[in-house]
Amino acid sequence: MATLGTTFLGAYLSMRGGSKSETQSPPINAKSKEEESFVKDFIKKAEGDKKH
Repeated sequence: MATLGTTFLGAYLSMRGGSKSETQSPPINAKSKEEESFVKDFIKKAEGDKKH
């Protein structure tokens, strides 16, 4: 009984997955805040176009 319990518990823990985090993008190497905001806006627009 203990062997079966351990086996099923191990299978359950390995298959449940971890916490889901937001998709992380690579760091933006901008020289100014304006450039960083431009790149972020561009990425948002490009991702929005993909969904349509």
